[in-house]
Amino acid sequence: MADKKIFGISRAGGKFHIGDLTNVPEVQNMVGKFRAHQEERANVVMVRLSNNALARVDQLVDATLASSRSEAAAILVGAGIDSQKELFDRLSGYTDEIKRLKDQLKQVASDAVKPKE
Repeated sequence: MADKKIFGISRAGGKFHIGDLTNVPEVQNMVGKFRAHQEERANVVMVRLSNNALARVDQLVDATLASSRSEAAAILVGAGIDSQKELFDRLSGYTDEIKRLKDQLKQVASDAVKPKE
């Protein structure tokens, strides 16, 4: 196989070498929209991942598409949310109603335990 470079990945001497993929236009388009909201990433969520999921996160870091596991996980979560937009649109009506009912239930419980005058 002839040595050649594709998407920042080169093959030389039978080994693959990964360069900085952030300069590849196709990669910038794919990852760019999730990186655009980095300043909004102020929330911390601890998750347990399978070995396979962690390997995928590490692939994004190794390929220089993310600077850390945290950023890679944020990119993947954002991509998952975007890919399920219809589901989240459908759920939002129900979750709004559930929140309203929970608030109402809290008020009923609070009123029930208030000392009677």
